[in-house]
Amino acid sequence: MKPPTASKPRERVLTDAELAEVFTKAHIHQYSFGRIVTLLILTGMRRNEVAHLEWDWIDPDERIITLPSTLTKNKHTHTIPYGSLTFEPLEGLSKNSKSLFPSVSEKGTVFNGWGKSKARFDKELENVEPYTLHDLRRTFATVHAKIGTPIHVTEKLLNHVSGTISGVAAVYNRHSYMDEMRTAVTAYDKYLENLINP
Repeated sequence: MKPPTASKPRERVLTDAELAEVFTKAHIHQYSFGRIVTLLILTGMRRNEVAHLEWDWIDPDERIITLPSTLTKNKHTHTIPYGSLTFEPLEGLSKNSKSLFPSVSEKGTVFNGWGKSKARFDKELENVEPYTLHDLRRTFATVHAKIGTPIHVTEKLLNHVSGTISGVAAVYNRHSYMDEMRTAVTAYDKYLENLINP
């Protein structure tokens, strides 16, 4: 039998115009999905991480989000700063549940209506080629490269541990890079603001 061909890694990155349109539409989208998309764009987190966000993991005074190791892909606790653009989507959410995005159909669970919600959201877009939510994470990393964020800082934002700081370097380098991440987040917010308000 002919062996199956290896799956080709995705390379889709949204253009600046596409990113601006998705970001703008997400801001005015009336369902929770719009705020999820906004947070995906602003933080680079995975969709599962955003869907499971809890209010106790967010420190508005320090402007940080801390994901527990039980949620992250690499099983490492992940703390990232967030910028001023993240305040609006967070402030607009109800705090009647411990979760930011509780399921509307099943008590005690979190948002999980990905397929229908994305199809409904994408119908509002006019000039965006087909994309996946993970493409937003790849776009996040690409924009950081474009604005000059050092690769090791981008990897810290994405919670990658197998990149430039790995192996022995990861064992001995315990620097959190929080200040560097804050600088990167501020620059990223400014880049997005310039896209939507040229």
